[in-house]
Amino acid sequence: MRSRYLFLVLIFGIATLVWSAYLFALQIFDPFRLDRFRQLRYIPDKEILIPTRGSIYDANGDLLVSSISYYQIDIDRRAVSLWAKKQKMDLQEAYARISKVLSNSSALSAGDVLKRLNINDKLNSIQISNKIREMELDRIISTFDKEKIPGLNYSFSSMRRIYSKGILAARLLGSVQPVSDGYDPETRSKSLYKLNGICGIEASFNDLLAGEYGWREVVYDANHERVPYPNLHEKQSQDGFNLKLTIDSKIQEIVEHALYEGAVKYSAKNVGAIAMDPNTGRILALAGVSPEDRNIDPGLVRVKSNIPLSFMFEPGSTMKPLTMLPALEHKLVRPNEKIACGVYQVGKRTIRDTHHYGALTPKEIIAKSSNVGVAKIAERIGKKRLYEKFISLGYGQKTGLGLYGESSGLFRKPDDWDGYTLHSLSFGQAISVTALQHVTAFSAVANGGKMMKPYIVDSITNKTGQVIQQFEPEVLREIASKAVTDTIRSYMKAVIDDGTGKHIKMDYITIAGKTGTAQKNVEGTRGYSSGKYTSVFVGMFPAEEPKMVLLVFYDEPAPGYHYGSTSAAPTFKKIVEDILFMPNYNIIGFDERMTQRSLQMPDLRGKHISQAEAILNKYGFLYKIEGVDSSSVVIDQFPKANVSVDPHHPITIKVGSGLNKADSLTVKGTMPNLTGLTIRRAMQVAAKHKVPLKIKGSGIVRQQSILPGSLITGTAACTIEASI
Repeated sequence: MRSRYLFLVLIFGIATLVWSAYLFALQIFDPFRLDRFRQLRYIPDKEILIPTRGSIYDANGDLLVSSISYYQIDIDRRAVSLWAKKQKMDLQEAYARISKVLSNSSALSAGDVLKRLNINDKLNSIQISNKIREMELDRIISTFDKEKIPGLNYSFSSMRRIYSKGILAARLLGSVQPVSDGYDPETRSKSLYKLNGICGIEASFNDLLAGEYGWREVVYDANHERVPYPNLHEKQSQDGFNLKLTIDSKIQEIVEHALYEGAVKYSAKNVGAIAMDPNTGRILALAGVSPEDRNIDPGLVRVKSNIPLSFMFEPGSTMKPLTMLPALEHKLVRPNEKIACGVYQVGKRTIRDTHHYGALTPKEIIAKSSNVGVAKIAERIGKKRLYEKFISLGYGQKTGLGLYGESSGLFRKPDDWDGYTLHSLSFGQAISVTALQHVTAFSAVANGGKMMKPYIVDSITNKTGQVIQQFEPEVLREIASKAVTDTIRSYMKAVIDDGTGKHIKMDYITIAGKTGTAQKNVEGTRGYSSGKYTSVFVGMFPAEEPKMVLLVFYDEPAPGYHYGSTSAAPTFKKIVEDILFMPNYNIIGFDERMTQRSLQMPDLRGKHISQAEAILNKYGFLYKIEGVDSSSVVIDQFPKANVSVDPHHPITIKVGSGLNKADSLTVKGTMPNLTGLTIRRAMQVAAKHKVPLKIKGSGIVRQQSILPGSLITGTAACTIEASI
């Protein structure tokens, strides 16, 4: 008995010793190379957290650019198969249940999901979609957790920029492109996804908008399901900062609309304009367009050059008021002095005026735009003073705005001037400027001599709206005394009152401005091309204390429109009129705008077209007639009767078949009159008459594609155009 006991003790002792030796060897020597599997099991992976790119807002807080994140969802079919067996459920039934959950929580269709789940049986994990929005993903995760369905895997896929106002300010805002070929040693990732700005504001402020990556540690089980694990680390991502611009999108829209119209009307290659608050340097609108921009993909427009910043042109006669600055500052001319103009021989060069004016005062030289007069004044100023003044005005250097693609212009040093350069510079030749440089220089004339640093970002905020940085006006230097700049403005006002810009004079606001026409330089030479011009107009209003400086220029307008007075100046006037009649823009009081030069709109409805035209012509209204040629009775008008309007504001009268009353109830089956109604009211009226609408614009309905009183069918869609 005792021998049996000792035998068992020996056997168990040997077994214990062997087992202990085995475990020791397994732990210390790892003969089966299990260490790498243990590391895979317990060393967490790092999952990248992608930041959301910051948004861009206009000066009024209206959203211009935002981001949408998309996620990829995959289904682990092996996990689903195991779950289905436990639930005693057919695999196709499990797939159908998953398809229903995904379709109810997203834009995916159940049929498409089911089709994806059944393709390529060799793959354990199958991608369902990589275009799942964040809100959809939250609903999907919640439903899968609630119904305890396994197999859902998700990850960040991509990000898309949304430009809320379409093509508006497209070249200014710029564009982005996805980049995913980076490497981050901290997360050991070879595929860091990000959106990089490639032009415009998106590129200029990319570092602020992009944000910072984050990461978090995760542990997965054998089925690639996340498992809870203690003491995991995490670094939160930081979303990009938001930008609030100084750009007023309403003014930007007015400016771009006028530029597109002008580009077509004057057959110009490119058009640009900048509106600036001269007292602060805030840019209120910055637009550059080409005629084809409206007809191509907005994404292609966004990557085009920002014309007011990059396009260089000779400013022509718009340089004359700035040439006059140092002459007045150093008292080199007297206000009432008469200077002989007309023709001036300088060596082998003959300088001529467009008309033989005789002797002119400095004010008349600017008003009549005399090349001879300003060239003689430049001789008194001299090379050194003129060069220093133009440098102090910012020519030949970037403005400091900090936007992508800005050019510094071309302005040679005095050592490189020839015998004709001094005279050429005086009337805007032998120098190339950008619209941004030019409007900044004239802003100093408008505000009393302070050279302001232009800026386009008002503030930087985080995702909670907290202001990180607020930008303030910055005075760079004084370029002249207030007395001198006031005098220059009075000379520029004379351009509008009695000179080359008198055709754009307005009765309810004073304007100081200057026209310019410059023959285009042949690239690489000092010669000029035949028949290619840049037309320019720069103006400020009100002339006494300007609140806005606006520059408009056309690149290669058609012959006859190549003068600043025939293309750029009329566009300037149109923009100013539309800005002044914005109810919430108080350059002058709204009531004052309407009463200083306004007439009461007569009631033309029901009158014969000949009677209506006689009434409009009597008061000097500008008008256009819309409707069927054979119709003879006015059925509607805009503006409506008894509304106060400026006589230069275009009037629209619509003709149609005569009714006892133009605004009588619409006959059933005929098109109702929607003009003059708000969008909401127009939709209500159209719905009542069962007319489908296509809406363009916002505000008050100005036009409709189906004339009032026309027969309609249930499928006929009416396009209405509205504006504020």
